[in-house]
This record gives sequence, structure tokens and C-alpha cells, in this order.
Amino acid sequence: MSWYVIDAVERAIERTRTCLFEPIDIWKWLKLTIIVLFIGGGGGFNSGGNSGSYNNYGGSGSDFSGIPQGFIDVVSNFYEHLMSYSEATLIIFAIVLIFLFLLLLSLIGSVMEFVFVESLVRNDVRIREYFSRYLMKGVALFILRIIIGLGTLLAFVILALPLLFMTGIVDGGIDRLGGASIMLLIMGLIAILFIIVIVAGIIGSFINLAIPVSLYSQSSIYSALSRVLGQFRHDWQQIVVYWVGRLILAIAAGILVAIVGLIAIIILGILLLIVDVILYFGFSAILADTAVWILFIPILIVEFIVFIFVMTFVGMPVRVFMKYHMLTFLQKWYPLDIPMFDAYHHIGESNMDEWLNEATAPDE
Repeated sequence: MSWYVIDAVERAIERTRTCLFEPIDIWKWLKLTIIVLFIGGGGGFNSGGNSGSYNNYGGSGSDFSGIPQGFIDVVSNFYEHLMSYSEATLIIFAIVLIFLFLLLLSLIGSVMEFVFVESLVRNDVRIREYFSRYLMKGVALFILRIIIGLGTLLAFVILALPLLFMTGIVDGGIDRLGGASIMLLIMGLIAILFIIVIVAGIIGSFINLAIPVSLYSQSSIYSALSRVLGQFRHDWQQIVVYWVGRLILAIAAGILVAIVGLIAIIILGILLLIVDVILYFGFSAILADTAVWILFIPILIVEFIVFIFVMTFVGMPVRVFMKYHMLTFLQKWYPLDIPMFDAYHHIGESNMDEWLNEATAPDE
């Protein structure tokens, strides 16, 4: 019996090499990195008793000398307005803001899942075009993930409640627990998390398989997921071996990315350190120490973003390979005609564009 997860490796390597290296297109690499990036969430100013004291910060000899007065006024007014709210209100506002930001990133990432598949299938990365085309599919995937996330949280609570009652933490609190009870609680929660992570990984695997099915069967993500589960009931052995094979590939790829990433971190760290030293001494020559550190805040934020992008850039080829491997496996396992860019031997080069357009046409 042939195992599709093994058979798909060689073809996935060929497709990855063709996509990324024949020829090397830096702009394509950057666009794929952006897609992968979205897929893969008391102190302060001293008021001195009155708001007018902020106006002295721009004067000669102050800690903020060298910073334009208008900038100081804007910052001080914003700070005064912010401090008019209670700490509890500010904390709640920050939590809500972070939560909404993470939801927005999740929504964009869900749409990018379809953009990623379409880009690799066509070997033609068009972020804006594919994003607008598959926006509604991405929204449906986002809603599905929200439902699954809430279900996962509910499952954790249901499984953890008996453990909490068993150890007595609900009645007496954690302070009254003995060493054995605390150990039982910790081990039980770890076991529950382990089970939930495995189940979530299995569900995520089915969803990843359903995304191209939804694209190229012109069906909703919910219908595609149902079809994938139906195919699983008929041919579950291939999927079980697929999970094991993907785990091995992920470990091997993780080691490779870790090695390359470590080299990239060292090189990038040295470069950023040199830039920071030059900027620090340059700013120190014309500004006071406090003003220098204030100006360094946005610089450090930009450097952090650059760091994240470079790390994603390093790992992007592996993500491309893993996605091609999944698509190649799906071609063998599921009865679906995926219009891969290298399928010339099936239809002929002259009919390729027509076939791609028909297969990837948006839903009516």
C-alpha cells in the first residue's frame, strides 16, 4: 500500500523549488512572507501640581531640551486626558483594544489562508486581488475558528471542573491545598491541556485540508469541511499516517529553521546594535538623555517589527514547502482536481489559463 504522505514529499520539493528559486524573485519572497506573517495575534510625567509645568520641558537645560515645543504640548495634553480616567477603566480599555486587535489579525489571517493556497497553486502571488476575491470565504473561516475556539474553551472548563472539585480548591481555595493536591491539580491540568492541544491540532488539520477543497469545489468552508470528514471516514488510514508524517516533517523543518534563524538573529542583532549605538551617540550630541530615550521608543518598535519580519522571512520557504506537501497529499487522497501550475502534462500549456480561471472562479 502506498502512503500518500511519503509520496508527496518529492513533488512538494519540486514545486517549492520552482516557486521560490526558478527564478529567484525577491518581490515574490516578500509578498509570501507578508502572507505567512499574517497566518502564523504608575510612572509617567511629573505634573508638579499643575498642567502648566509641562510647558517648561522644552526649555534650555531641561530633560526634554531639543524636542519641539509643539510635540511636548501634544504629548502632555494627551497624557492629562488619559490620566483623567481611573486605572480600572484604562486597564479594561487596554484589554478590549488588544482583544479587538487580535480579532482583526485573526480575520486577516483567515483570509490570507485562501490567498496563500491560491498563490501557491497558481505560482502567482497577488495579495490584493486574491484578498478581495476570497474575503467572504475568509470571514466564514474566521467565524468557524471563533466557534471552535469557544468550544475548546468550554471543553477545557468542563474537563477541569471535576478536577477542581476533587482537589477541594473550589471550597477552600488554593491556600488550603496540600502538596499532594497541588501536584494532582497541576498534573491534571497539564493532561487536559495536552488532550485539548491534540484534538485542536486534528481539527486544524481537517480545516487546512478543507480550505483548498472549498476553493476548487466552489463550496463553503463548512461544506468543504463536511466533505473532508466524509472522505476521512472512507480512508482514515492515510490521514493517520499523514498526521505522523507531518509531525516528523515539522520537527525536521523546525530544526532547520532554528539553525538558520539563529544565524539570522546573530547577524541582525549585530547590525541593529551598530545602528542603535550610532543613533544613540548622534542623538546624545544634540539632545538631553531623557529626550534620547523617548526618541528611541519608536526606533525600538520599528526594530522589533523588522526582527519579526526577518524571522518570518527565514521560515517562509519551509511554510511554502509544507503547504505544497499538503496540497500534493490532498491531490492523491481527495477526489478533487486542484489546478496546480505545473499540471501542463495533463491539459497542455495552451489551455492552462482557461483551466485556472474556470477552476478558481469566485462563487456565484
